[in-house]
Amino acid sequence: MNGEYMPSNFKAVILAAFVAVAPLSATLAHAAPAPAYSTQKTTVGDLFANPHTKAIVEKQFPGISSDLRMALAKGKTFRELSAMKPKDIPAEKLDIIDAELAKISH
Repeated sequence: MNGEYMPSNFKAVILAAFVAVAPLSATLAHAAPAPAYSTQKTTVGDLFANPHTKAIVEKQFPGISSDLRMALAKGKTFRELSAMKPKDIPAEKLDIIDAELAKISH
């Protein structure tokens, strides 16, 4: 404040604000990172390009990576495909895949 006198209670308020924010900052810094892969954000093509993620998908949908229709869907996510074909790609299976994908990193 350009050398002006600052009341001591103002300093206390500022100090209290920093003390209140510090635990929040620490919590955010230690928050779990977002999963590297998911059926919501990762495209079909990207999941099939990685042998590990491809195997996870294949476990729930045997043979899906060799299905010719998947070549047309490689730019979409499995959640988008599920919205169009819920009986063929049920959300319950995608939840299982997401749980497995969350265990791996890029």
